[in-house]
Amino acid sequence: MPKTQETKFVNSFFLTNLIQSQYGESEVKIKAYDVEPATAEINDPYARSSMNRILVKYVSKENPAETVMTFVAKIKPVEGKLVEEFKKSDVFDKEIFIYKNVLPKLMTVISKLGGAVELAPQLIHSWDVPSNLMVLEDLTVRGYSVENQQLGLNLEQSKMALEKLAFFHAASAVLIDQNPKDFAKFSKGTFHVDHKDKLKYFTDALTVVAENASTLGIDSNIAAKLKALPAKALQKAIDSYCSDFHGLKVLCHGDFWTNNIMYKYNNNELVDAIFVDYQNCVVGSPIIDLMYFLTSSPAYDVLEKSKDELIFTYYETLALLLQRLSYKKPVPSMMTLQVDMLKHGPLEVILSLTTAPFLRTKHAQNTPAIQPTLYKDDKNVDIKPILVLHASAIGKQLKEYELRGLLDWGAAESKIKGLMGRFER
Repeated sequence: MPKTQETKFVNSFFLTNLIQSQYGESEVKIKAYDVEPATAEINDPYARSSMNRILVKYVSKENPAETVMTFVAKIKPVEGKLVEEFKKSDVFDKEIFIYKNVLPKLMTVISKLGGAVELAPQLIHSWDVPSNLMVLEDLTVRGYSVENQQLGLNLEQSKMALEKLAFFHAASAVLIDQNPKDFAKFSKGTFHVDHKDKLKYFTDALTVVAENASTLGIDSNIAAKLKALPAKALQKAIDSYCSDFHGLKVLCHGDFWTNNIMYKYNNNELVDAIFVDYQNCVVGSPIIDLMYFLTSSPAYDVLEKSKDELIFTYYETLALLLQRLSYKKPVPSMMTLQVDMLKHGPLEVILSLTTAPFLRTKHAQNTPAIQPTLYKDDKNVDIKPILVLHASAIGKQLKEYELRGLLDWGAAESKIKGLMGRFER
């Protein structure tokens, strides 16, 4: 396949050095190699403009028989539509930092539990020149794959993802408590006051929902409430992203949904999950990842029947891990988590109406940038067809949100006070 400007440096010399330096093999001879962009198919988690698979066939002194190896090269764009955005953005640098500095420390913390738990693909190597790039292992070689985002995750898959997320969060909480300065570069997530001028899509999308309420089958009472949401939406989301969980801060993945979770099966039994795409990590409350995942990933019927069970699965795992890892601060209770999710419920509403509908379709690649620093002012996103596709599920969600007071932008706080007062009595 013809090379792009981004991959022109991939040649026999490059691949020979890579195999010799990273795998300790000598007298390496490259027989053949190919570079191909990751496909945009549903089952390809590496479908990004800057992602390429490198397939190489070689022999060496240690392996005289021909060996076939594949890598995934994640490359900072040097041509195309995203070049200028990436020049201004630090998302690529942040992801390299995660792989080189943060993930190894998380693994060290988790190893204290007496076992090895994988959180991400192995970073084989990274370069600053001739281009900013990361070479990662190709997890598909070990049998990992992603599920169909249009179908959504079943209960078992959802639980596995949340249990693994609890490991990521718990280990990061320990490290943040010990050395918060090590995580300083992860202080700004999607919703931050510094990004406010790049978040117009979210208020526009909420306006589209309100204007098309009758088309979506939304009753007039809820439609009237929807019209009042855009004015306060961004501040509500920013407040949620800047909060902690009653003193507990974790490193959130920031883009935690179906296509960034790879599953492995052994004889049809689900045995593991690993996460990819760490470029939007942010320090904050675990509700950021929880709400993003719950609105975008479990199948609608799973979400409707088992949402509380999923939240409990996550919390139970997190609390146990924090205890086992000797986390020094008090661990908030399950009730505190539930109250916090109610308090920050507007974030759930915003994500479910503006982001999740895209992530649940084959048009996920058109989702507005969750990395605001990659935002293009001239990009227009037509969300109406996507909303119509999910009209039935959105209608059910909105009725639930209304019952919980989450469409009143402030009623939630009153409901929380009532709940707390009742429990205290």
